[in-house]
Amino acid sequence: MQTVRCAVDGDETSNVTFPADSANPASDPTPEFGRAVGFVAGGIGDQIYHLDQLRALAGACRTGSIDIACIHPGPISRILAATPWVGRIIDARTIRRFRPWDNDREAIRALRLHRYDTAFFMHRSTSFKLAARAAAIPRRIGLAGSILDRLLLNTALPLDGGGERRALWGHRPFIAALDDYVLGTGLRLAPTIPTIIADREMLAATRRFLAPLPGPVTIVNLFALDARRRWPIDAALDVIATLAASGGSFILNAGPDATDYHRATISAWQERCRTNRSISATQLIDSLGPDASMERDVALYHLADNYLGVDSFTANLAMNCNLPAVILFTWQRDRLAYRSVVEAVTPTTAGDLATTRKSDVITAFSRLKKAAVATVADQDHPLPL
Repeated sequence: MQTVRCAVDGDETSNVTFPADSANPASDPTPEFGRAVGFVAGGIGDQIYHLDQLRALAGACRTGSIDIACIHPGPISRILAATPWVGRIIDARTIRRFRPWDNDREAIRALRLHRYDTAFFMHRSTSFKLAARAAAIPRRIGLAGSILDRLLLNTALPLDGGGERRALWGHRPFIAALDDYVLGTGLRLAPTIPTIIADREMLAATRRFLAPLPGPVTIVNLFALDARRRWPIDAALDVIATLAASGGSFILNAGPDATDYHRATISAWQERCRTNRSISATQLIDSLGPDASMERDVALYHLADNYLGVDSFTANLAMNCNLPAVILFTWQRDRLAYRSVVEAVTPTTAGDLATTRKSDVITAFSRLKKAAVATVADQDHPLPL
């Protein structure tokens, strides 16, 4: 057993006892890598898919951390600002379509200056591999989607690898090959330990924000940039009203691009409250406003009790903060359950969230609460869900 100091359920520190291998789930007494960088791509949600793998690899680096090269460096920097195993956030936008003969050499020179000995590619992008080769990073490990990829990699991970873990990755089954690599090196993925850490001061401020709200607190997101992945407002409010009749608070949470959708949702909710006396206008709260920030969102997701919403960045944030989640997926093939406690719901007509049955969501929410209670009882550490 090992006792360490850590933040527990808020802004205080205390001594916590872990089993020997869980204080740092990725720790390795003989680090295999020196200074490493992991390349990620896709939307912000796609980029944080890989945090459990990256954390494990960071524990096998002599630095105890890993840099992350990504195409949304601003948001990713803010999300991971308080996460101790993350090193630099590298802006990979200029090498997203890298070609050795015509690209800006500044990005390559910057990679060289960091003197990485290992690069991990969590994406099929050949451009990133070409850039790492041009930056003379000697060890290159990652997903191989083409013959050129295999030539550029020292360790090529086949897209059809991953075995049974492929079922956890929905429409990205090839990510299971990265899981297999991490586990095959003797490292440990730790799906019951949050990969994203909240800032201590932001936790305290967010706790004050939540203090007057009746619990349980559920984070809700109806909005996604892809209109096909939006939960129609009336259908969502049918579910929220049923849950709210038993008490609790519901916080609408998405980015500023959801402002109009949130206003329409709050207006529709207030209209319902005029005729439905079992619910209150104050039970549905909009998180957007002058205090909204990525940092506060991370704190909210650590302090809330549940997540209910569509497949989006916020769903992946919930999973990486270990917030038990009911996630609405537009297609059966999209279902993700790679971390934490997740209940997946799909519509009766594939591709149309408007056909999602209210009863299916309510049932999933009931199962979620039971599963979350069991997880808290079984887990080997008291980090907040």
